[in-house]
Amino acid sequence: MDKKILVVIAIIAVIIAAYGIYNYTAQPKGEVVIGHLKSDHHAALYVALAKGMFEKEGIKVKTIEFKAGPELMRAIASKQIDIGYVGTPPAVTSISKGVPVKIIAAVNEEGSGIVVKKGSGIHSISDLKGKTVAIPMKGSIQDVLLKMVLKQHNIDPKDVNIVEMDVPMMPKALQAGRIDAFIAWEPYVTMAKMKGYGDVLMYSSEIWKDHPCCVVIARDDFINNNPEIVKKFLKVHVEATNYIIAHKDEVASIISKKLGTPVDVEKEAMTHIKYTSVPSQDNIMKFVKILKQIGYIKKDLTKEDIFDLRYLPSS
Repeated sequence: MDKKILVVIAIIAVIIAAYGIYNYTAQPKGEVVIGHLKSDHHAALYVALAKGMFEKEGIKVKTIEFKAGPELMRAIASKQIDIGYVGTPPAVTSISKGVPVKIIAAVNEEGSGIVVKKGSGIHSISDLKGKTVAIPMKGSIQDVLLKMVLKQHNIDPKDVNIVEMDVPMMPKALQAGRIDAFIAWEPYVTMAKMKGYGDVLMYSSEIWKDHPCCVVIARDDFINNNPEIVKKFLKVHVEATNYIIAHKDEVASIISKKLGTPVDVEKEAMTHIKYTSVPSQDNIMKFVKILKQIGYIKKDLTKEDIFDLRYLPSS
């Protein structure tokens, strides 16, 4: 066959393939891939799964668990997931770096804490100087909260040995003496306290009352190409959030089964979390200023850069 004809055939094949890919991505997906963390904060997702809420709306979902928010953000940036439950700072930081995602709902406020080893002699934030403190990951909300409270007490973060650690491993690491303290999300704060080897030095509500915590994010292309799926997802998210507020004991059991944690720990842990589906835009914009002060973002962001609340129903 003539080489010119082969070249033309090859070009046509590429065009057809590209057109097919375009059409595929522009169509509603058969399966929505949702990222989340191993956390009480993301109870709305666990409730929706346990109660079959997605199925009732005709949505097929696949969930992927991540160790911390920054890891989840890398996954959504590379299109491994469509929607994510994640902390506000990782979401905002990624948006500032050009990752095309938006906050489409809130998940919770507060819900983290600083825990120190019982008998360690650490009684104040100032006592953390020179100590080893575990965080989930640099850029996580707990990392930012720790830096905030250190600054409030005139402590340079460089004077604290801050290490990254998987949150579920923190209580045992504290018990074994491998770390002096940790800042984490629930239920691991309450777990260390109720197991008897940790004291809560400070809850995140004491660092910043009603602070934004986790939010729901989605890729811009997913929102624009699948508005009906996004509407149905958010309907489920709001329904599940309201269910948590009305049925906390039952939800504690659902979380317990999901995370493999004691029910009594979950009941106590949930008292330190404020579940909501409506984001406080003003408080999240305060986080933008804080992240810029810390040096995690380099430019100012507007609400239009961060939020897409078109499809969020009234809670």
